[in-house]
Amino acid sequence: MADALKGVIIIILLAFVFGVYPAFRQSEVVERNTKLAANAAVVEFVDTVRAKGYVDTSDYELFLHSLDASYGVFKVQMEYYKKNLQPLYTNPDDYSTFQNSFSVRYDGYFSKDILEILYPRSGPLLATDDPGRRFTMHVGDLFNVRLESEGTTLASRMRSLLFHSEMIPVNLKYGGMVRSEAP
Repeated sequence: MADALKGVIIIILLAFVFGVYPAFRQSEVVERNTKLAANAAVVEFVDTVRAKGYVDTSDYELFLHSLDASYGVFKVQMEYYKKNLQPLYTNPDDYSTFQNSFSVRYDGYFSKDILEILYPRSGPLLATDDPGRRFTMHVGDLFNVRLESEGTTLASRMRSLLFHSEMIPVNLKYGGMVRSEAP
């Protein structure tokens, strides 16, 4: 009886060592490669946009194609913060009370606003490379992209099953200041 119990335990341990653990490690490698590919796509897109000073349809579609190649499903959120300088006055009605300084305010525009310019719903049909389909920016403005995975990966589900931990989605954020203005 004791030998049969030992045999069952050994079979269960061997199944875990030769089946579950390699599958878990492989799924972690796939998850890491997905994160790296998505991060590379975000960095390339954001750096291109910051260098050009505008978002156009070809760059955005190339970015989405690169994300598809990462084998992950992501929710993409673009954020654009327009820099506005406001002069400071002690009395706003009297221009002679200028304090020789400015306050900086950022107005936010998000994916919906950007995509409405890239893909207009009304008006004349424009070619994909038409300058009217560019979301232009200025030097000193901020542009960010956030990615959040939709659903969970196999590695996070296995981690949750084996270690009773939370399923953490893949979240990436990258961005910075616009370096060049659109012509």
